[in-house]
Amino acid sequence: MALEETSKAEHINQLLSTIELLVQSNNADEAPPIMDTLNSELKRWCESDNPPTAEQLMVVQANINNISKQANAVKNESSKAIIKQKKTGKAISAYKSV
Repeated sequence: MALEETSKAEHINQLLSTIELLVQSNNADEAPPIMDTLNSELKRWCESDNPPTAEQLMVVQANINNISKQANAVKNESSKAIIKQKKTGKAISAYKSV
């Protein structure tokens, strides 16, 4: 593996790690610019003279899938919390009206 190829792979992994940290810290709203950069870097790498191997792309895809699963889990938990809060608010309002 050429040094340039390793550097590109490391940069892609750094971007993925940053996105994962944002998701884990419930700051996924800050991820889109990094995701745009990730997309551009992946495209540039794939179109370069030393494109990634199929194995490298599979690893990147697995990381992306893992981050997506984490993001969906956080989204589901947030949705549940919002629904619970709304139900609690309605119950309090109903109690006060009695």
